[in-house]
Amino acid sequence: MKKELIIITVLICGLKLSAQTDTLSVTNSKDYYDAFDGYLNKITFNFGIGAFVPKGNLKTYFGDAPLFEISVSFPLKKAKSLEAVFQIIIPDQQEDFLFLRTIDTINVKSTSMFNGFIRFKKSVQNSRKSKVNLGLGIGVSTITTNARNPFYNGRKDESKYEFISSLLLIPGLAWSYTFSEHAKFTLGLDLQYSPYKIEGALREDIGQIALIPKISYRF
Repeated sequence: MKKELIIITVLICGLKLSAQTDTLSVTNSKDYYDAFDGYLNKITFNFGIGAFVPKGNLKTYFGDAPLFEISVSFPLKKAKSLEAVFQIIIPDQQEDFLFLRTIDTINVKSTSMFNGFIRFKKSVQNSRKSKVNLGLGIGVSTITTNARNPFYNGRKDESKYEFISSLLLIPGLAWSYTFSEHAKFTLGLDLQYSPYKIEGALREDIGQIALIPKISYRF
């Protein structure tokens, strides 16, 4: 009888421990889901328009041009955030530039410009409705041209037209004002640095610096 009581007690304790473990697992899963869902709600999408304003030697080849931007902002701790940014620029080319290919050297025009970068932002001044952010982005700037790729044969991994890609560094300053939970207006100014002259592609230095004043809206 004593052995039977011991066995029954062990079984009951085991069932209780299992039930507590299941409850703890469910609780932890719910807490994790709530935390993850709360973070997802903090991720924001921003659409912006602005201008690409070449400076220095770059303005010899390009005029002021419209710019369109879309970004996704991921909040971090202590008033910091990380942004994934994509910009499209419709260039206003003033002069052709020489493009060196493996078979010849030709004068080309740009057809479009793209910037893709990751930007780290930190808030340096906060109030209840507004804030000032400093940012630094790093990525790639690409100029597509009207020169056809002489080796293009229709494969998906090949470009039909020649293009120029460069390292992109883009520091900036932005002021934002929050109207509501889902509406925020931002004024910003970025400085784009892209050394487009690449050995074996461009025969001349077309410039490096441009200013990007812009406005954006969060949704």
